[in-house]
Amino acid sequence: MKLRTMLMLANALSIVLILVFLIISYARMLLSPELILALTLITIGAGSLSMIAHFVFTSKILKSVNQMTVDTSRIAEGKFDVKVAEEGPTEIRELAQHFNAMSEKLNLMFREVKRSEQYKTELIANVSHDLRTPVSSIRSFAEALQDGVITDEETQRKYLQTIEQETERLSHLIEELLNLSQLESGTSPYEPSLVHPDVVLVETLQQFDRKLQERQLEFEVHVDDKIEVIPMMPDSIKRVLTNLIQNAIAYSNDQSTIHISLKKVDRAALFLIRDEGSGIPTESLDRIFDRFYRVEKSRNSKHGGSGLGLAISRQLIELHGGKIGVKSTIGVGSEFYFTLPLEKKEDL
Repeated sequence: MKLRTMLMLANALSIVLILVFLIISYARMLLSPELILALTLITIGAGSLSMIAHFVFTSKILKSVNQMTVDTSRIAEGKFDVKVAEEGPTEIRELAQHFNAMSEKLNLMFREVKRSEQYKTELIANVSHDLRTPVSSIRSFAEALQDGVITDEETQRKYLQTIEQETERLSHLIEELLNLSQLESGTSPYEPSLVHPDVVLVETLQQFDRKLQERQLEFEVHVDDKIEVIPMMPDSIKRVLTNLIQNAIAYSNDQSTIHISLKKVDRAALFLIRDEGSGIPTESLDRIFDRFYRVEKSRNSKHGGSGLGLAISRQLIELHGGKIGVKSTIGVGSEFYFTLPLEKKEDL
């Protein structure tokens, strides 16, 4: 039985009972038949008006309920972008508000699930590609050596060297995948110590001397003297700096300058690495820290490595309670930055 039918029957039953009791009361009052008839007609008229008013008032309620029923059916079909009109009595408006809030949360969750599925598909494809390339290379060179096709010792040495390099590349990729998995699952420990950030920066820069000479690049470094020791895991921050500086070198124009600065901003230490390269397209900025995402679509390992460096960097900075980001202008260059709190994240 429909809700409106139940309400109307309940109202009709109550009016009939009232009429019966009123008529009995009129008869016991020893009134004239004409007066009893007049009072009865008046009572029936009042009951009819009550029925009409009841019908009108319940129509708005039932309209909202029916609309929610329709929208609920749409949600059941997987369409979460629904919104109910917040009209009618206070209780119905509150119900509509809660329904809309639920619908919005479901829509956000559904989009997140779709995005996660898309990332999962991309992850499988990218891992397969990046694992298949060194494995295929190792296999082909090993088969050539095993079959005795290569007899020249110099060529054999080069083949073995290539196999070693590809094995190291494969091992490095697997290690990065394991590290990223630990960071994303929250199982990676956070054990900071008080360290001078400028010391970490200088130690990191020293490893790039040869690459700077090959590309005729220069470092321009500015360090704020106001920054003293801050809590950090130095090896992790060195890894972040290494990833960002390697990217800056890879995408810088020859004979250009890479600008690096460290300064105090509010309650954090701010690291900036800015290159004078080609810049990053706007559509790539939102995904630049995603796993396996590369601005250079050919997935050439010479540009951007495995595609995990920036994803790991983001996880390491967030583990410290800091933030990481990027700004870029096409034709001008890119600026990566990250912050580290001056106090332990548990004390903030």
